[in-house]
Amino acid sequence: MRFAERRKTAIANLFGRLFNKPGTGKNAAVFIDYEHWYISLEKNYHLKPNIQEFTDNLREKYNVEDLVFFGDFSNASLNNEMHKIRGFTNRIVETNNGGGFYKKDFTDFIMLDHIYQSAYTDKSIDTYVIFTGDGHFSSAVLFLKNVCRKNVVVYGVRNAFSGQLKTASSEWHEIPSEKDELLPYCRMILVSLYALETENKNARPTFIRTVDAVSEKYNANKDMLRTAMESLITDGYVSQYERQIRFKTVRLLKTDFDKCEKDGLFRPGMTVKPFAQNSQNQQ
Repeated sequence: MRFAERRKTAIANLFGRLFNKPGTGKNAAVFIDYEHWYISLEKNYHLKPNIQEFTDNLREKYNVEDLVFFGDFSNASLNNEMHKIRGFTNRIVETNNGGGFYKKDFTDFIMLDHIYQSAYTDKSIDTYVIFTGDGHFSSAVLFLKNVCRKNVVVYGVRNAFSGQLKTASSEWHEIPSEKDELLPYCRMILVSLYALETENKNARPTFIRTVDAVSEKYNANKDMLRTAMESLITDGYVSQYERQIRFKTVRLLKTDFDKCEKDGLFRPGMTVKPFAQNSQNQQ
């Protein structure tokens, strides 16, 4: 950053603190309830947290002075995640209570304690970014916003995000995006089309037959699969062409697997797990 830009930023931050106006500064502290992020995202959308994308987006907006992850990493579903997080920060707070049983409230209490301590001791922070969906954090968010005069940005997983918490915040964002939500469905389609083409060079996949077959194979919602297929076609990964078959014009699918692989959507040998039988993804 050039000197003039640094000077401009420093002055803006100084005036923001002098006049106690929320949202005028750029220094941020980030507190992440990784249990909420990981478990809610996997349970509801069969996705894993994209820590790289999330932290990159934050650093485009703020000077991130503190980045802290909280979680009971003894939990079986989280015990392999710690090494991923260490690629972004060493500030990991293990919230295992040591009592041999799992209780989510311990993570909430410990995270809240860290947030309040930061509010009292670190006066350089202008923005608090809190990743959680729990309504228990509403009071802390209101305290930061109304008493400490901080900008408070809350992130949460869609369908596991307290409405009260959204209302309390300065601004809020839901994860996943529509594009992220469609990703597992896109991969189901691509894996199925690749297997079909590999097994039968004369295969003639159509939009409707593919959606029906993938839905049955993976126990996946047909509406989501249709939307995913439309997205693949719009983005140029799958194209449609017409062919005469038994005196009837049929629209067939052709997949550009090289483009899919280049953009990270698919690779040969990729496997996709079916949704659970009691999943909300059933049609």
